[in-house]
Amino acid sequence: MTLSLNKFLFSISFALDLAESEIKCTSAKHSKRVAYICLKIANIIGLSDEAKFDLCSYSLLHDNGLIESYCNFTNEYKDSNSEDYFDIINFSEHCIIGENNIKEFPFLTFQENVILYHHENFDGSGLFEKKGDEIPLFAQLISFADILDTNFDLTIIDYDKKEQINRFVFENEEKLFSRDLVLAYKELSNSFLFWGDLEYFEEVNPLENILADFKMEVSLDNFLYITKIFSKIIDGKSKFTAKHSLDLEEKSLKLAEYFDLDEETKLKIQIASNLHDIGKLGTPNSILDKEGSLTESELFEIKKHAYLTHSILSKIDNFSDITKWASAHHERLDGSGYPFGLTSNELGLEERIVSCLDFYQALVEDRPYRKSMTHNDAISLLRKNLSNLDIDADIIDGIDVVFR
Repeated sequence: MTLSLNKFLFSISFALDLAESEIKCTSAKHSKRVAYICLKIANIIGLSDEAKFDLCSYSLLHDNGLIESYCNFTNEYKDSNSEDYFDIINFSEHCIIGENNIKEFPFLTFQENVILYHHENFDGSGLFEKKGDEIPLFAQLISFADILDTNFDLTIIDYDKKEQINRFVFENEEKLFSRDLVLAYKELSNSFLFWGDLEYFEEVNPLENILADFKMEVSLDNFLYITKIFSKIIDGKSKFTAKHSLDLEEKSLKLAEYFDLDEETKLKIQIASNLHDIGKLGTPNSILDKEGSLTESELFEIKKHAYLTHSILSKIDNFSDITKWASAHHERLDGSGYPFGLTSNELGLEERIVSCLDFYQALVEDRPYRKSMTHNDAISLLRKNLSNLDIDADIIDGIDVVFR
């Protein structure tokens, strides 16, 4: 398949934006502003288009480990009176998790330890005490942009704010930032376009307009491997879904083999299974981890995730089958499901496999409101739901045979 790396990257960054909005130590669109600042400096220092694409990728993904790290934090310290993530947890954890998560992303150039060292300071006072040239250039750029966006409200820019930022940068030459980086910023800070783009970031969407377009031929096998990166990030959102997408992907392959589907369809179903819950990055953990029944308001919120899955994946070229199969995992044969209210004649075998397996997988996992069910109890509950035309009898029979 021909993959537009740009569209794939920005689709995934939309999903990560949803998750970041819940984490107190970041601001809305934080990673995109970091990427924009990095690319503007990259233009000044003369990086190639391929290097700029990778710098943008690393920038958008630099906080991917925060999702799992923040989940660990909220679970471990949920009874603490402190709301300050920085005060309690070892902040280096998200750098380690993030670095491991993105090892198989389709970067165009070779870089090392960019995510791991993106909180290093030039003088060696950072998390891992790396200094000077020990810090990769991309990590230095991301650190610079991250510090600016974290310490200053870049959604409101006036002359005094610009001068305040300038003083901060110049005062931290050879401390937080290298001399070369400060010189590049000094040139950038004279650009009115730069400050205008930052202030009106939402309206003008400058990031996508300054990045060269890259396409890549990717086999479905390779793309399946890439999607495993994001299934880890998705599952890391809650301790109760720690292996949900991974287990669903493995089961979907076995069930697709049971129904003797062709190789391409099997791979696409696995990819859809990996990404089916990507919309849950926008669901608050207070709902995902709630012990007890959800209120009507909470149910409304959690149902948004299937819509968000469709919105995220539909932006990717040549992805229509996978998008439909992934986002239809809460549709029902009688049209009572969501987000589209599809009926039996609109739901193919592939959608039904993902939907039924998702239901089964949820039953045999621990959830905050109940312990996991045995296989037999889960199958009995699935068969009981057949009276309401919720799910497909043939697929339930297949699940029973394959996973008994």
